[in-house]
Amino acid sequence: MTDSHARRNLIARQKGQHLHDFSQILIGWKGQMACEFNQGAGELTNGTVAVVPSSAEHYFTGLSDDSELLVIDLAPVDPFIQALEQACNLSFKDTLFRQPEFLSLKPELLPMLDFAANQLASDETQVSRQVNCQLISLFMTQLCQEYSSATQPLKGTRLNTAELNRFIDQRLSAPPSNAELAKSQYLSESHFYYLCQQTLGVTPQQYVMSRRMHKARFLLQNTKYPLAVLAAELGFADPSSFSRAFKKFYQMTPGQARR
Repeated sequence: MTDSHARRNLIARQKGQHLHDFSQILIGWKGQMACEFNQGAGELTNGTVAVVPSSAEHYFTGLSDDSELLVIDLAPVDPFIQALEQACNLSFKDTLFRQPEFLSLKPELLPMLDFAANQLASDETQVSRQVNCQLISLFMTQLCQEYSSATQPLKGTRLNTAELNRFIDQRLSAPPSNAELAKSQYLSESHFYYLCQQTLGVTPQQYVMSRRMHKARFLLQNTKYPLAVLAAELGFADPSSFSRAFKKFYQMTPGQARR
């Protein structure tokens, strides 16, 4: 792939695994889709974004018949993307795409999703270079602004980790987004992201996953619940997704942990 491009992707109830040598932005537009990385997972709904670095293995499961994404594929070497990096004064590889993460678009940007989807409604081969540049610029600059604000620390603000843990543990069956986590701490999403990395040493979704996995191990060792029940209890789309996440986190299968 030599040129970056934007496109629509109807997932519906499909599931699969992806691994590619270019970075992606996955933007939830319609329905719901579960997306899982090695150290984090989340759901894509309207306005939720998954940042996918190159060579980051990820799994997806469509959770509704109308699950559809807006996807931005970023070519490794694209003069337009290089110009965007210069304009934003950021190296995307070292900042936005340093690791997988889930973000949320600002509410005022949500109407732009319908605009972008309409622009991409025609066959992918018919989408003009100008439309691609327009949409890529729109979403990439917004994400750059979020990243830049997240790296500007605010003094005198700390995470209430006890309250954060309580909030997460109450939502294990429907893991909270970054926006919901930030709201529970009365912080902006970007500043919450910064504090989470500075205080806990991980991204918000990595921290949520750790809480889910610790609960999973406790339940495996102290109950006889079948994997299907545990998967639903801990917010996974199916037992295979739960087993895969557990093995990546603990380097053992749920069955081995139970024994």
